[in-house]
Amino acid sequence: YPGKMDTHQIGAGFGNHFYFTHTRNPVEGTPDRQRMFITGKWTLNQSAIGWARVFVHMPDHGAHTRQAAYVVGGSNSTSNTRVVPQRTRENRWVSLGAFNFTGTPTVSLSNFTADGTGSEDIAWDAVAFQKLPGKPRHQIVSMGDSFSSGEGASNGNADYFPETNYRNSTDSSTRNACHRSYKAWSRQATAPGFTSSIGEMEDLYNPNMDHHLIACSGARTHNVLNTPQDNSGELPQIQQGYLDQHTTLVTMSIGGNDSLFGAVIQECLIGLSNGNCKNSTLSDSHVKGEPAGKYAAYVGQSFETAVPGLMENVVRPEILKTMKAIHEKAPNAKIELMGYPRLISGDGGCLRTLGFGLSSDSTTWIASVADFLAMQMRNAVVDAQNAGIDARFTDPRDHFLNKGVCGDPETIHGIVKTLTDSDNPAVDWPILSSYGLSAQSFHPKITGARLYADALEGTLSGWGL
Repeated sequence: YPGKMDTHQIGAGFGNHFYFTHTRNPVEGTPDRQRMFITGKWTLNQSAIGWARVFVHMPDHGAHTRQAAYVVGGSNSTSNTRVVPQRTRENRWVSLGAFNFTGTPTVSLSNFTADGTGSEDIAWDAVAFQKLPGKPRHQIVSMGDSFSSGEGASNGNADYFPETNYRNSTDSSTRNACHRSYKAWSRQATAPGFTSSIGEMEDLYNPNMDHHLIACSGARTHNVLNTPQDNSGELPQIQQGYLDQHTTLVTMSIGGNDSLFGAVIQECLIGLSNGNCKNSTLSDSHVKGEPAGKYAAYVGQSFETAVPGLMENVVRPEILKTMKAIHEKAPNAKIELMGYPRLISGDGGCLRTLGFGLSSDSTTWIASVADFLAMQMRNAVVDAQNAGIDARFTDPRDHFLNKGVCGDPETIHGIVKTLTDSDNPAVDWPILSSYGLSAQSFHPKITGARLYADALEGTLSGWGL
């Protein structure tokens, strides 16, 4: 019974006791599929308690997996599995969400994960139920990429959820660089009908708020839909289970990475200050690691032709596909698609020196493709509306006018070289790897996330939430 031999307990966590083992993923049909299987189940001694929030406690050590799949039983949710990264590195209660319990409430967790290799711990600590007076008015899921996760909206490491800011320099497979921030715009914004922010209501377990931030820095549309991210090890966002028939709102920024933002900005930064990066050629190296064939029609073209072309013919349909998939999981939710600002203000003069860096012409071109992407995102929302989805597009460009990189005040980071715990410049900025840039570079600061929150509040007003 190797599974029994690999089950341990330790004097830590809630009440100074929890069990742990190691994650596994045995081949279907093999003996290990039975011998290595371990599951823990918590059962409440009450039934049909109605609406309640479910919490699981994370210990400050002995819990590593990014794919702990808790199965909540006894409710009428269409999605009873909620996936949580356990490496909080602090004793903390984590919400699995609010459920309407019509039967006996249970929570189960097994050690089988898609990435299980026997090298990461998975812990069974405590479970708690917070009875609620009824269905929370707002049940919000915030999805998408770095602009939604809160990349950059942190004073160094301070404001990131620790489980999303971890890197072991000797084992890259354990990295989680989703960089979800307590200061992300979805948490700074105020929901209709309330004066406290969504984040404040979430943190104080307000019975009218059920919010889950699952966005991840670096996400493409396929990372929302069906492909785990290399920089986090988390499951695709839709597969994490937070969308169901009770979800009222989904917020999301997506499409920037699909538009090859990282490759474009890096090429523009390494050019001559009197050139124009629109004349650069899209190469195989720019699309390395992307799904096979996704950008094949554009490789070999100039940025000037390729970038707008792929935004219209690749990114727009992918965003629509993503919104349709969200709508299928959360049919009663309104879907808010958040756009991107023009990153650089003025002529970008603060990003060039000694004849090198971002030219004025390149700055103008980058602004033009930001405008073109905004149009394609808006068109994707119209496509979704025509498909019967209650969706809206939020355009934050006016909120950031003259406040981008080189702006005054500057609410978007320029070049940041102070690294956070999970930064890996060689991976995150391969063209500029020798410069040692943090992933916070060219992302909104906390003040920029506040501008995003202002834009979101404008969209939510009068939407029937």
